[in-house]
Amino acid sequence: MVYQLTRVLLLTLCLLPAVVRADEREQAAAAQVERFHQALLTAMTLPDHAAREKALSEPVNQIFALERIAAISLGRTWRTLDADQQENFMAQLAELIVATYADRFATDKGHVFELDDVSAVKNGFVVRTRLVRSDAKPVALDYLLRDNQIFNVIADGVSDLSLRRADYSSIIKKEGYEQLLIHMKEKTAQARQG
Repeated sequence: MVYQLTRVLLLTLCLLPAVVRADEREQAAAAQVERFHQALLTAMTLPDHAAREKALSEPVNQIFALERIAAISLGRTWRTLDADQQENFMAQLAELIVATYADRFATDKGHVFELDDVSAVKNGFVVRTRLVRSDAKPVALDYLLRDNQIFNVIADGVSDLSLRRADYSSIIKKEGYEQLLIHMKEKTAQARQG
């Protein structure tokens, strides 16, 4: 009996550091999402689109896994691009993401972000949150993170990354990669116009 208790205690002590490390990684993932939410809340208080973009640019470039998003969005096409083309695409993608968020979070209407849950998934974490709005029903926002960077946002069950990949793939297939770049510039301009 004493041997079994000692064995259980030793096993528990051996596993404890792994549990603590996992908990720290969950907290780090939640902190990244919270940092992004704070940037959105700050942007909502700013008077114009350009100011909101300026406030969101650095957080998006630091918190979002732009290379992973770009590679998944473009699929096979990503591997055909040289390093300069990949950098250009990532810069254009970041600009579009920033402009879109600056448009969607244009006014402070008393929105509140609430953290629901953080859970480990294969190679990363899902941070489940809600955007509580005074003028509409809450929106479930799930953030998928790998290497402590956001690579997908799922709003009410709809994956931003899946939509982007389908849209980009369709444009590339029908019109070519260069037309996709034009399409992205047009989308960025539309977001800036509100």
